Amino acid sequence: MITHMLFRREVAIALVAVALYIGFALNAPHFLDAQTQFEILRVTGFTLLVALPLTMLVIAGEVDLSIGSNLGLASVVTGMAIVEWGWNPWAAALLAVAIGGGVGLANGWAVVRLGVPSFILTIGMLSLLRGIALVVTMGLSIDIPGDIESTFFALAGGSIGPVPAQVLWALAAFAVTGFVLHHTLFGAWLYATGGNLRAATQMGLRPGMVKIAVFMALGLCCGLVGALTTGWLRLGAPNTGTGGELSTIAAVIIGGAALSGGVGTATGTLIGALIVSMLQIGLVLMGVQGNWVQVCVGVLIVAAAGVEPLLRADGRLAAWVQGLSSRQGATA
Repeated sequence: MITHMLFRREVAIALVAVALYIGFALNAPHFLDAQTQFEILRVTGFTLLVALPLTMLVIAGEVDLSIGSNLGLASVVTGMAIVEWGWNPWAAALLAVAIGGGVGLANGWAVVRLGVPSFILTIGMLSLLRGIALVVTMGLSIDIPGDIESTFFALAGGSIGPVPAQVLWALAAFAVTGFVLHHTLFGAWLYATGGNLRAATQMGLRPGMVKIAVFMALGLCCGLVGALTTGWLRLGAPNTGTGGELSTIAAVIIGGAALSGGVGTATGTLIGALIVSMLQIGLVLMGVQGNWVQVCVGVLIVAAAGVEPLLRADGRLAAWVQGLSSRQGATA
């Protein structure tokens, strides 16, 4: 039943994505230009790299609102390590990824071991991490000179043919996430942890360790995206990722993941990320003021969140009708 509901949800949001694409193609100037199409893919790629591990965390029944600030801190660390400390760009990127993973590990440990609700904890971390990024840079961006050369910059912001490098990173993340969720024991643990924590514990699983592992994976991806953003723009900015929480969470929720846990797919999140990216770029091309783009994304989140209870109620109704029919058949 749940699989059927998820498939139906994915088909519905795919139709929404197609309708949006057609609408923007007909009404937004230059929307069909190759440059615009690849820019949509680039934005989708960056969103997806964080949205996929966030989907896994939401499936496990938790949420992380500090992802944008973690990403910004990683960007600053990468820029400082390259420019001020003279590090090799690859080493700087690894440091950023490690710090991002450390933040994720700390979040997971506090949620599981100290019992701090993830919503409250990560709101605090959102402010803390952004504050650290602003303090260490005094609010200034760090420019990476053009004479610093490394293959890192090509892999962070280059392209293979017309395809942006970010798209390839995102496709790799999508393949890994899809495999983990549907073809590994850890994926089953994730759904069990978020679907029924008590039953998962009685089965001998360790939901706490599962949650800590996913928090850490999300932190590592935030560090990676922060480093890639710095390499792409050759700029370590403390405001990198500001507002990124909205786009990422929107992709996850629109994609069908339930904040109550136990529900979500990589495919749904991919479609959700495409919808958010098309909205962000298509509305701007139509001349819509930037603030209204945020309004539209917010409306989509509310609408997507409102659909979940309806689907669950519909599933329960279908199960009840099926059970009633079975009982009537047995008595006849």
